[in-house]
Amino acid sequence: MKKRFIISSLSALALVGIFFSCKKVTPGFISDYMYYSPNPLIATQGNVVNSKALELDGSTGPVKVKLLAVRNSNTGQPAPDMLKEFTIKQFLGQITSADSTVALVNQKIVLKPALPLEVSEVGGRITLSQATANVATGNYVIDVQVTNVKGTRDILNACKIQLLPKAHFALDAGAFFTTSDPDTETGFSGQSPLPVTVSYDSKGTNKIRFVFLDKNGVAFNPSAGQVVTRGDRGNFSQMNPYFPLVRTTAALEWDFIDLPNGFPIKDGNNGTGNYYRIPARFTVENRNVNPVFFGFKALSAGSYTVTIQIPAITKKP
Repeated sequence: MKKRFIISSLSALALVGIFFSCKKVTPGFISDYMYYSPNPLIATQGNVVNSKALELDGSTGPVKVKLLAVRNSNTGQPAPDMLKEFTIKQFLGQITSADSTVALVNQKIVLKPALPLEVSEVGGRITLSQATANVATGNYVIDVQVTNVKGTRDILNACKIQLLPKAHFALDAGAFFTTSDPDTETGFSGQSPLPVTVSYDSKGTNKIRFVFLDKNGVAFNPSAGQVVTRGDRGNFSQMNPYFPLVRTTAALEWDFIDLPNGFPIKDGNNGTGNYYRIPARFTVENRNVNPVFFGFKALSAGSYTVTIQIPAITKKP
């Protein structure tokens, strides 16, 4: 009797095992804790910014990501302008040395519709385009839906987006100047910090001006040879082959092209470095002055005045 009971029990277990082995098991894994990093994603109006792909927290790939909603995170209200098409300038191809005229550059620029915000279906990368120039600054948040072989998850408040006011120009930190012996390349001093400021007029014509001042705010006169380039070192004319340099009594001046990603797009002999000299014969100290600054870029149409004021140097009357 006991033996029959044991056999019956084993038979029942076998049947249960067969039942569960026939039941289909869904492969893979999908996490409840997928996330974006960094969060918030910080962008400025009119500039292209891409996030990293969505962090899957061990979820089985590949995943398909869908944007569900965009809201103003302060008010909770929908942000329809983020999903509205705007017409923006875009490049058709890379600008090369062969594109040596304004007409040739313009042939590679086209007006196209673009959404301010998109989320890539593959990987979930967030892209903010130049069309954000048409969207109000502020704080936004998105919801996304993620799907893989295991199932679907809706991720609410998946990533915050901080949209800052448009930057009209860029300028690298670290400008400096040296002094050196008259009429020669000897006797260089150590590097000293160089104050450089930029003023912008959106109503002006597309023009860039470099103004060089002494410590008292008196301008050197480029038309009289008081501001010159330094041999084969980098300068803005190398970065702007499209328009001639104009030397006025107060500034070096160039016209420029309003381009999708800012101007200039070419490097000079020292990358984005601008190397200039004020010859010693124009300074009370009888020293060459060698100002150097990097990375100036015009990001909007309009007029720019880049003012370089050299401390401890006095213009000769």
